[in-house]
Amino acid sequence: MNILDEPVPYPPEVAEFDAQAAESKYRILAFGDSNTQCSRWPREQRWNGILEPLLGPQVQVVNAGLGGTSSSLGLFRWERDAAPIAPHCVVINYLLNDSHIRHYECRSSYVVQCSADRMDLNLRTLVTLSRQIGAQPVFWTSPPVPTWTDNYRSPTHLDIQLRLLEEYVGIIQRIAQEMGVPLLDYWHTFPGLVDEYPGIYMTRPDGYHSTGASQPIIAQGIAEVIRPRVARWAAGGH
Repeated sequence: MNILDEPVPYPPEVAEFDAQAAESKYRILAFGDSNTQCSRWPREQRWNGILEPLLGPQVQVVNAGLGGTSSSLGLFRWERDAAPIAPHCVVINYLLNDSHIRHYECRSSYVVQCSADRMDLNLRTLVTLSRQIGAQPVFWTSPPVPTWTDNYRSPTHLDIQLRLLEEYVGIIQRIAQEMGVPLLDYWHTFPGLVDEYPGIYMTRPDGYHSTGASQPIIAQGIAEVIRPRVARWAAGGH
């Protein structure tokens, strides 16, 4: 049975995509988990919704994020949700769900949602698939999880999770360098972009999801990476 025979929903913007209307646009696919889906806000307040007007009327951003999913499901979804968009750019982030841990009988017994070697292979494959259809892959990482004392995780759970996150960010950095993929590493840079972190920028107590205040900052950084590509495309350089 194909994994997509399970009830894996179409992201609304993928289901509603009009290929004919988008034919003349520079198409950006936002591919990731809940930090891409951003279901808590209307489109115009999500980083990917903000990205569109930042880059101009010739750009269309399609949000293909699905909360709770890893890069493994992203890879399975590629032919269904990504390829039909024929994107010029694919913006990818599965960091938090790839590294997410679930515990067994004791606090130090856990399973990772996507193993490190599997994430490595998944991301490299997504880069290759993007380039095969002429799209520029771009990586970004989510802002860092705060070490709040009222986090719903146990101290052991949080310590394990943070160590895994650092390891997984390092893998993403290595892939980006080896494969020449632009990387917005907000895991390390976001706190330096604001006056006080985590402040108003991360949801409490979970610390996994950035707030509405973070969305314009995320969008601006991604726009700066993509804008030169859009300009070349508009000038006929594609």
